[in-house]
Amino acid sequence: MKERYGQKAASRTRGGFGRRFWLLYFGESASAVGTGASVIALPVVSFDNSGDVRLAGFISTALSLGIVLARLPAGVLADRYERRTLLLACNGVGALVLGALATLEAVSEVRWGVLLGAAFLLGAVGSTLAPAENVAVRNFVDAELLPRALALLQSRAAVAMIAGPLAGGMLLKADAAWVFAADATTYLVAACCAALLPAGAGPRSDEQPPLQAAAEGLRFLWRSPFLRYGALNATVLNLVFNGLLIVIIASAEGSGAGSLSIGVQTAALGTGALAGSFAAAPVARRLPAGPGIACSTGVVAAALLGFATVRSTAGAALLLAVAAAAGPVITVIITSTQMRITPPRLQGRVHSGSGFISQGVAPFGPALAGASSHAFGLTPTVVGAAAVVLLLAVSGGFVVARHGATSEVSEEFEEESMEVRRG
Repeated sequence: MKERYGQKAASRTRGGFGRRFWLLYFGESASAVGTGASVIALPVVSFDNSGDVRLAGFISTALSLGIVLARLPAGVLADRYERRTLLLACNGVGALVLGALATLEAVSEVRWGVLLGAAFLLGAVGSTLAPAENVAVRNFVDAELLPRALALLQSRAAVAMIAGPLAGGMLLKADAAWVFAADATTYLVAACCAALLPAGAGPRSDEQPPLQAAAEGLRFLWRSPFLRYGALNATVLNLVFNGLLIVIIASAEGSGAGSLSIGVQTAALGTGALAGSFAAAPVARRLPAGPGIACSTGVVAAALLGFATVRSTAGAALLLAVAAAAGPVITVIITSTQMRITPPRLQGRVHSGSGFISQGVAPFGPALAGASSHAFGLTPTVVGAAAVVLLLAVSGGFVVARHGATSEVSEEFEEESMEVRRG
């Protein structure tokens, strides 16, 4: 008898995730670490070849543009097409792009235009993988285990943030071609894991025009006060954390602490995120969504306020780690609730819509932090960011208290969507 969508898979072990989730997790974990290495290597190779820091900056910008521009189409693809096929195709493209880069670098034939195109493609590939993986996780994991599964994904992101650049730096000392070859191998591992996944898991949306399909996901997100708040929360925190690097650099250089202090404080962000990923699932299980979001976001605000006043490297690193640790907790609470209240046919588009909003403004974080620090000073800038995050925490508790975090999809929205699909 065939397993129906939503029922527990026969292959799952009692109380565990089962083979399908672990195949997805380990495959995408491998490519995440490899990508962390290539993100460092691409601008470094550009700078080494051209000696122009502006061209190296354009490489990083191309990567970010690929991520942002592919995000909404990626949600449509994740809802419409078979997820295993998407995972296979995207990881295969990543392996081909990086394999080509490794070959060209080995014979010293890499040109700046090639690096630019490769960076854009790799950003688009990663952006397309994200909602496909999100939908697959929702289909492979029982609802009560979603916080644990999402916490594992957060820990993977933190490990990739730490291990990827370290591995990339070591391989760059030998030869940049090794970085690209290693990343190509991780994409091949991910593709092999995807090939072992079952086909056809979960429902798929009907054949709407792409723009109409993307708009339906954004419309559902906007209709839900909780999902609107979740997108706002991610947007504000992305801006704050992306701007922190500029503040760390300016603070360390201004106090004479130097590059060691910058390295320690930056590493603290990754370490804190890893620690927070271990705490995320227990917190999500024990606290309702409203108090969980309000308390965790409040922790970020308090840590930022402390960071604005502390002067020692050790104290600053500790507070940054605390702020970063709250991030995975917030993400797990919001994402697991989002998965529960979003209709199966809209999972990919709602996930990508939220990501598009939050990631679309994230690149402005460093520029805003730099401009504010120049105009008002470092301490007022961080205090101002803490005040904004505190307001975000209070509003999160208010939104959930007033509207609730879990609600059924309204009949009005379903009827309107049906009319739109009929033309």
